[in-house]
Amino acid sequence: MNVNGLTDRGVKRSNNEDYFIVNEALKLYIVADGMGGYKAGEVAAEIAAKTISNEIERRIHENTFEFQTQIDEILAIANQSILDYVEENPACRGMGTTIVVVWIDNETLHVANVGDSRCYALSDNALIQLTKDHSLVAELVKIGSISIEEAEQHPDKNIITSALGVETKFDLFKQAFAIKKYAYLLICSDGLTNMVSSEEILRIFKTAEFNVIPAKLIECANNNGGKDNITVICVDIKGGRI
Repeated sequence: MNVNGLTDRGVKRSNNEDYFIVNEALKLYIVADGMGGYKAGEVAAEIAAKTISNEIERRIHENTFEFQTQIDEILAIANQSILDYVEENPACRGMGTTIVVVWIDNETLHVANVGDSRCYALSDNALIQLTKDHSLVAELVKIGSISIEEAEQHPDKNIITSALGVETKFDLFKQAFAIKKYAYLLICSDGLTNMVSSEEILRIFKTAEFNVIPAKLIECANNNGGKDNITVICVDIKGGRI
């Protein structure tokens, strides 16, 4: 199983508020997309990602970790860590972060997210979103006000409805999947998905060598405007092209 991760500040932003962790030994992958401005969003993203990673690693080593039953508690710990930091550093008030956590346990793929950072699976010429967005447009799609296609072009698609570090409560999505169905995983911040279409992402995975796919995805996002920070983690599950 090969893994490659990369982050870029994009064209329009002066700093990078994204943060990612790749732990190949544990098969644990995390992407956080911070918000709150210079020297704030990036702090929230790093606190969340490191807290979650440390908690999961500790529990795995203690042989007590069960993703689906414990990830809620672990994300709550990360959420409180950000709130505690803000309490001690009032200038950072208003910061927060989205998060997507992916853990592979033998033949099972576990995913969890808050906000609109995503995990995709690629298989049989299809790009499948495994996570669920907590965003305004996702809510509009859910109630039937707009279509999925309209959501991709909606002017308010960057408005999220839940994040870590903002309030004591947050919305969480989690689910387990059989990993044998998939060839690749893509874990990313919305700086990629807001700039690059699903068709273009799939084309890059099908035509580029695996080790350059993250750079190609980021290059495509920047060529299309690069309005936000861009982070991608690519996981080659089967060791071959789709």
